[in-house]
Amino acid sequence: MQRILETERLQLMTLTKEAAPLVLAFYEENKNIFEPWEALRSNHFYTLSYQKAFLTAEYNQMAEGKLLRFWVFLKEQPEVLIGTVCFQNFLKDPYHSCILGYKFSHFYHHLGYATESIQECMRFVFDEFNIHRMEAYIMPSNTSSLRLIERLSFRYEGLAYSYARIRGIWEDHLRYSYINPKDMA
Repeated sequence: MQRILETERLQLMTLTKEAAPLVLAFYEENKNIFEPWEALRSNHFYTLSYQKAFLTAEYNQMAEGKLLRFWVFLKEQPEVLIGTVCFQNFLKDPYHSCILGYKFSHFYHHLGYATESIQECMRFVFDEFNIHRMEAYIMPSNTSSLRLIERLSFRYEGLAYSYARIRGIWEDHLRYSYINPKDMA
């Protein structure tokens, strides 16, 4: 069930537990960049065993159609993991929607890789999963992510009060949406 997408500069693929060392290194080297925007991590998050279990659980969720995560690699350096794009909370009739999330290594910010990979993943999810609407929730202080989501032409819809518990504190998030262009005709 491995899925692989390609863009001009990137290869996007789903991963199994065998990739746990690579994923662990990705999280470790970006810990200070990711943690301000995420839920508190388990004490075991930064261990190989945790990442193997996490990748296995996500693989099972993908098989059930509940989640889809692509890991982003440089085409010219296929061993270099630079980010991840995830779609979750897939809803069927009558909504046909999901939530987009992403994170990219700080070494690869401001190079267009996030935009390039997310656009390709969005195209795939719209076509393959019959999705009508994607949503993204972003903390107001996450200006880099806000610029990215606006560059992707997501539409601002409003404030989701006390939306998610980040670092142990319930935080407001800005809600953005993107409608499948095929449904706009």
